[in-house]
Amino acid sequence: MNAPPIIRTRSLAKTYLIGHVRVAALDDVSLSVDEGRFVAVTGASGSGKSTLLNLLGGLDTPSSGTIEVAGAVVSAMDREALARYRRHQAGMIFQSFNLIASRTALENVELPLVFSNVDKKERKRRAAELLEKVGLAHRANHRPS
Repeated sequence: MNAPPIIRTRSLAKTYLIGHVRVAALDDVSLSVDEGRFVAVTGASGSGKSTLLNLLGGLDTPSSGTIEVAGAVVSAMDREALARYRRHQAGMIFQSFNLIASRTALENVELPLVFSNVDKKERKRRAAELLEKVGLAHRANHRPS
């Protein structure tokens, strides 16, 4: 028996009102991603890539359709549930990095764990492990600049 997909959207749509003009950023997007799979979202500028990722990450809400992640219906969550979802389940790496210049790479990576109340020793261990996974362990004590 196959496991359910880790991410599933059904008839996902997002419309913005710009002045008096309705702009459909997404229209009828259905997708399914199995656990352990890597997915690339590509397309022309303005095609809805960032909108889709913002919806999946709980940073925005759809105009219609559903989003399910790990069995939870993200599209039905209220503000508090979305905050918990972003804190514990969704991770985003933004194009502009949003790194804190006064902190080291290790400190930047461990910062989200502070907000999840993870013990300091465990935060450092996890952050070091993640830097190792992406080939940046040698830069752990360097600052973004």
